[in-house]
Amino acid sequence: MTEKQLSQAFELQRFAPSARLQAVIDASHKRTAARELSDDELDYVAAAGAPEQKPEEPKA
Repeated sequence: MTEKQLSQAFELQRFAPSARLQAVIDASHKRTAARELSDDELDYVAAAGAPEQKPEEPKA
């Protein structure tokens, strides 16, 4: 499934609950919520700003 299709399915779940879809959501959440990110994966996380963005140097 593409990200757009997943987003639409999760949105549909809010308005028309489905036990089958909820089971898929729960299984997905269990797989991802319980593990820590690796150092390589942390490189893609940007807490503030864009990753690897160099600060602007002050103009004199």
